[in-house]
Amino acid sequence: MTNLLHRFTKAAKVVSSDSTPIRECVYGAYRDHLSNIISDDLPEEIQIIYESVSDRLTSIEPPGDIGIDEVNYLARDILYMADAVQAHYKKS
Repeated sequence: MTNLLHRFTKAAKVVSSDSTPIRECVYGAYRDHLSNIISDDLPEEIQIIYESVSDRLTSIEPPGDIGIDEVNYLARDILYMADAVQAHYKKS
């Protein structure tokens, strides 16, 4: 399993947790698994999504000040990127 696939698989598991509030899941997935990815290393079709998620999660003052609707969208974006990375490496 490639490093990117491993990171996105782990992030998807964190975001899918039912035992932790979604806001904590999204921040945890990004912080622990996705924060130091270089967007140029990603499949082209998700680079802009990754950059958007990254910008949104790192530009909040104070951290954690994102509404529940936006957190849900960010969680879906992370899951979408995980699926796209998995599909990309299945083709290879």
